Amino acid sequence: MNNLYEKYKNMYKGTFSNNDKNRLNRWVISYADFVTVLVAVFMVLWIGSNLNISDNMSDKKIVQNTQKQEQTGPNHLIDGVKNPSDSKEIKIIEFEKTASDLNIALKDKKQTQIIKNDAKITIRLSEGVLFDEGSAIIKADSAQTLDILADELKKNNKQIQIEGHSDNLPVVGGKYSSNWELSSARAINILNYLISKGVDKTRLSAIGYADNKPVAQNNTEEGRSKNRRVDIVIIN
Repeated sequence: MNNLYEKYKNMYKGTFSNNDKNRLNRWVISYADFVTVLVAVFMVLWIGSNLNISDNMSDKKIVQNTQKQEQTGPNHLIDGVKNPSDSKEIKIIEFEKTASDLNIALKDKKQTQIIKNDAKITIRLSEGVLFDEGSAIIKADSAQTLDILADELKKNNKQIQIEGHSDNLPVVGGKYSSNWELSSARAINILNYLISKGVDKTRLSAIGYADNKPVAQNNTEEGRSKNRRVDIVIIN
């Protein structure tokens, strides 16, 4: 008991025997080794956890990219543009080609005009090309022009609106009592002709504007002649 008392008395005073110091040093070294090993274990677990997260994120990204490719199809390159079916650039190129093809096909046809902007292509046919005055019956000698036009329209899937227009002079005599009726009948007859030549009817619509959309002044015969027309409008 006295020996034990003396030992703890010495420890309290901060003095140790050589044996006590050796035992204390061995304990501190063992504890330090244990803490080092523990830190190493936690480091390995932490690194492994981060690797799993990275792998999961990579796998998710691969799946998302695969799904996106399945939805949009392979990245074909046409004129340097990817995914042509959804590409605004390709649609512009196709629209430009349609206008160019129409100009070439109808270049020898008089009283026929091609007008293009970003939203639409208008094929403007004067009354003299298609109809006799006051009539909605398509003239026989206009068939060639309409046949060429039908062949060109079948090359794309754009919506087409056929617009009948007139001057501001009232209709006198004949089958139609107003410019509304005459312009509408002309548009409908052109629509039916294009359908008969194989243009998809679901792409076509017809409307009569009478004298409400003139392209020239109605105070001269020349101006009125320009206003009596049918516009075939391809919508981009």
